[in-house]
Amino acid sequence: MKKYLIFILLGFVISCSYAQTKVRIYGNDTSYVGVKIEFLKFSDQITNTELLVGECIVGDNGAFNIKFQIDEPTLIFAYIGIYKVHLYVNKESSYQILLPQRQDKELKDLLNPYFSPVIVHLGTDVFKEEELNVQIRMFNDAFLPYYNKHIMAIREKSDFSELDKDISRMEKPFSSSTDEFFTNYRKYRYGLLRHLAYQQKSKSISDEYFKDQPVLLNNPAYMELFNRVYNKYFHHFSRTSEGRELANFVSTEQLDDLRKLLAADKVLGKGELLDMVILKGIHDEFYDDNYSRNALLEILNTFIIENKNPGLTGIAKSIRDKTTKLLTGFAPPEFQLYDRDSNLVSLKSFEGKYVYLNFCSCFSYTCLNEFKFLSMLFEKYKDRLEIVTIIVDNDKDVINSFLERSNYKWIFLHYGNQSSVIKDYDIRGFPIYYLIDPYGKLAIAPAPSPGEKFEARFLKLLRAKGEL
Repeated sequence: MKKYLIFILLGFVISCSYAQTKVRIYGNDTSYVGVKIEFLKFSDQITNTELLVGECIVGDNGAFNIKFQIDEPTLIFAYIGIYKVHLYVNKESSYQILLPQRQDKELKDLLNPYFSPVIVHLGTDVFKEEELNVQIRMFNDAFLPYYNKHIMAIREKSDFSELDKDISRMEKPFSSSTDEFFTNYRKYRYGLLRHLAYQQKSKSISDEYFKDQPVLLNNPAYMELFNRVYNKYFHHFSRTSEGRELANFVSTEQLDDLRKLLAADKVLGKGELLDMVILKGIHDEFYDDNYSRNALLEILNTFIIENKNPGLTGIAKSIRDKTTKLLTGFAPPEFQLYDRDSNLVSLKSFEGKYVYLNFCSCFSYTCLNEFKFLSMLFEKYKDRLEIVTIIVDNDKDVINSFLERSNYKWIFLHYGNQSSVIKDYDIRGFPIYYLIDPYGKLAIAPAPSPGEKFEARFLKLLRAKGEL
């Protein structure tokens, strides 16, 4: 259950960050002295790429004051200790907020890439029933019990009249609201409930909530339902009689033909929704093996060049940035991690040599077994191949003890000070390997393990480049 905080904050505030702006967030909490607060937003809600909007270091007197620019109601959020706090802000508005009771992450939390923060919807200084955050909190309080009720029970029923009545009950206290953002928020929350409860299938939801409706890129309720309804759309459409040519148009990188084909689907029609579904489809297919990634990337590049809608172009660029970060020929995510001697080591420092990058655990039998092969590779190719192992175990003392006993000589780094590296490299199991070329680009991604003929692949690559 979300925590809701409503308080009046007093005290002197000091300004920092982004002059000549129109949104202000401020407050005072001496327990946070010296803490850096960074408020973020999503660049889009298909890739969920996080962008910094404003930041501040809490002053010696506990005061903080953050200013930034937005043009429409926007959900912003910050990671503070064990919390992920969020707030809906509007242009030309000020928000005096109260931070939750300070609770920093423990070491085990800092080293856990899957740590789940406590969600807190921040309150403002004055309780106004018509204020957007108050309205959304009140609605969510009413919505959640009905959501839980119907998700658990309604799938077994054929009579959906109770759901309709419950939606009417939820809507009654808010029906007089004139806030357009909040009105749409409620509308698409109801659509989500109907969809999840299987009262309405995706086509019916698409007809009622998306086709010929405004595209609301900045409304979380709209985007959550959109992402569910059009999830893996290319895959499902290609299995219909109308979609038989989809694979051909993707493989030949024909955006116009692809658009015409999908426009023939009565579910979509034309316009922004069609382009949104194309972008969503490209994003989803990058993580499957149904289509050539290079072909999908070319369609995306064409979309970026030709599309005149800044919002959709921004989504396309975010998809490209997200999906190419681990694509052969592109630069992998940068990192700065500490080695066994507490030296900070960056990925850029290895430029000029091939890098065999791997993620491992000292408690994994497979990793320990392959360390023997890595040791042989190190001795054989140390003049032209840098082996870099990122250890993902929490206890650094255990890691150091292991390295002292094993006497392995290549570079070992610990992920603790930048745990996001696990997410950046899409690590879902251990071990995993990447080969990076001397120019800092991915040469093989993912790469074979040393026990799976990596050496043969590496030598083949060197011969092809005339380096052997």
